[in-house]
Amino acid sequence: MKKIINKIILLVMFAVAATSCLEDAITDFGKSPIITRFSEKEVTAEFLKDGLDNVYDYEVEIGYVGAGGEVLDEDVSVTIAIDSTSTATEGLEFTLSETNFTIPAGSRTISAILKVSTIPLDIDNPVDIVLAITSSSQTISDDNLVTITLQAVCPSNLEGEYIFENPIDEKVGRIVTVTATGTNTYIVSEDNLLPLSFVGGQYRAFYISDICNEVTITGGEIRDAYPSACAWYCISGSGSVDPVTGNISFQFRRPLFTGFDVNTFRDMVLIKQ
Repeated sequence: MKKIINKIILLVMFAVAATSCLEDAITDFGKSPIITRFSEKEVTAEFLKDGLDNVYDYEVEIGYVGAGGEVLDEDVSVTIAIDSTSTATEGLEFTLSETNFTIPAGSRTISAILKVSTIPLDIDNPVDIVLAITSSSQTISDDNLVTITLQAVCPSNLEGEYIFENPIDEKVGRIVTVTATGTNTYIVSEDNLLPLSFVGGQYRAFYISDICNEVTITGGEIRDAYPSACAWYCISGSGSVDPVTGNISFQFRRPLFTGFDVNTFRDMVLIKQ
């Protein structure tokens, strides 16, 4: 009987110890650190190069994560610096006048301001500003850098109405609209290949960017609405703008219609009206 009682006591002690460890683990898990970091890791910032000495303010957001998703009731101090891997030169392409910041209690982010000069920027040779978080009153993220690529762009004016040169039958004579969404970025109302009967029974727009008459398809409504369907329906490709006529010529892929060979493209020409 004594041996049985001893075993019971040992089991009870083990159970109490295990419960205590579990509670400690749960408590520790709830005390995750506050991590300060840049809101983005890499971004391309486009600046209009029109021959004028334009200086643009560009905001770089700094924030923190943790605290169970809640904002802190105390200030968070952050210091940043220009990293040695930057290819842009401070005092030439940009200036960073303030490097010490305080995220106030009740807020989650604050922004550093870069002043970017367009005169030194080269359209064909973009340069990078790399910033680093060097100190903080909270924990610094292991990934403490942000890279901002300074891309100069030419003036662009693709907005307007177009028709397709070589569409499927149901799109012959249809008006296609190109609408600006930002600096040198646009949304095109539809392509010349996707019929009305596919993907939700409506024509689907796609997005483009224009850097000095070189056009890139950057995404589209199908990718936004049906990302799982991209292998069949998403559009990709590039093209150019005729500086005389304003017509836009693309070579593009939409796999279900152009084929699944990554080297197979179709032509699409938008004729300016």
